[in-house]
Amino acid sequence: MKLATILKATTLGVCISVASPVFATTLTDALIQAYQTNPSLRIGRSSLRATDEGVRQAKAALLPTVSANLSVDRNETPNPSIDTTPSTNASVIASLSLFAGGTALNGIEQARYNVLGGRQSLKSTEQRILLDAVTAFMDVRRDQRNVQLAKNSVKVLNEEVRAARERFEVGEVTRTDVAQAESRLAASESGLEINRAALKRSIDFYIATVGSQPKDLRTPPPAPKLPSSANAAEAIAVARHPAVLQQQFAVKAAEKAVAIAKGNKAPVISVNALAGRSNNNSTTFGGGKDKQTQGRIGLDIDQTIYQGGRLNSEQRQALALLEQENANLQLAGVQVRQNVHSTYATWVASKASIQARQKQVRAAQIAFDGASEEAKLGARTTLDVLNSEQDLLQSQSDLVTAIRDEYVNSYGVLSAMGLLTVEHLNLGIQSYDPDVNYKKVSGSNKFGVKRQKLLDKLKKLSGN
Repeated sequence: MKLATILKATTLGVCISVASPVFATTLTDALIQAYQTNPSLRIGRSSLRATDEGVRQAKAALLPTVSANLSVDRNETPNPSIDTTPSTNASVIASLSLFAGGTALNGIEQARYNVLGGRQSLKSTEQRILLDAVTAFMDVRRDQRNVQLAKNSVKVLNEEVRAARERFEVGEVTRTDVAQAESRLAASESGLEINRAALKRSIDFYIATVGSQPKDLRTPPPAPKLPSSANAAEAIAVARHPAVLQQQFAVKAAEKAVAIAKGNKAPVISVNALAGRSNNNSTTFGGGKDKQTQGRIGLDIDQTIYQGGRLNSEQRQALALLEQENANLQLAGVQVRQNVHSTYATWVASKASIQARQKQVRAAQIAFDGASEEAKLGARTTLDVLNSEQDLLQSQSDLVTAIRDEYVNSYGVLSAMGLLTVEHLNLGIQSYDPDVNYKKVSGSNKFGVKRQKLLDKLKKLSGN
């Protein structure tokens, strides 16, 4: 086979995909599998379910607390005249908070904002995993193509070494020409091993992200449609990116923390009820047994007068943390805007790079074909042909990388906008619904909420 024929076949293979096997893996398959099985997403979902429990725990502050106590005592004595039958005491205590400076309601709202922020954190994790899946998919395809190009280069240079040796035997070239061809062949074989190692690393990353071996990866679908400008992409990102939304909820939660710290200074009003029975048997023989049944209901008012400045310190601390969260919100907006513009610029550059690389491949192919023909006529040296072959191989590899970069960068822009989601990608699967667990565990406490709001209104009317 002639060298030019081999190289032309490889060049066409850079841009034209072969027919895919029946059981090939599509990019959609990889994205779905990563979304459903990636450990990072399972961790994030479990963490969010744990955060959901905070709402239920906060609501418990508006409900009664009921506790029971049972104690049994027995006197051990050597005096036979003393009754050592055990004495028992049993009681049930119920307590209901009527007013606590609004800390209960604010605690519920704070827990809800924490849940909403946790949901946005999970969305950020989902977007990162989906982008990793796209990257892993395209990295494997890129490195598989580079291995094919490197194998072809070895094949071409083997042919060149064989031809150089034949021409040396008839005196057309010198021993130096043969040595140059052999040296370039050894370098090409080394490059093949380097490309195989890169493919192995890409496969490992694919397995870690997607959860299975990459098998017969199909040509990916067209890249997602993106806004016509970076400013348009920025407008979407500022309104929808989970990092910004998460920080907005963090600010709301910090505001509730300030309200809770302020409410801790208010008096605590609660109603308490107790019912108990005691059997006191520590009497002498012939005496009666002391049995008592008691009940109590009362209203308690507790007001902290002095606690070493702890309450004021907690309020100042909450205000400082609120200021910090506001600053974090501003920083999140700056970072999202910067990331959108940077990613968008990289994507635009990678699109332009593809056209330049395609021109480079065509020019390098023409240069190699010309050098090969001129070498047969003695107008070019063996080194000229080897250099032309190396330039063609490098340009083909650069084109493969540019195609990969443009595709991955387009999804990077989508992620920077906050739109790299199951719904936006239309993957055709049911996305994780955080409301299912939230509704199951958060519970309902309409009575407690109404009662607390009524007491808050009464407090305002009284001028307190």
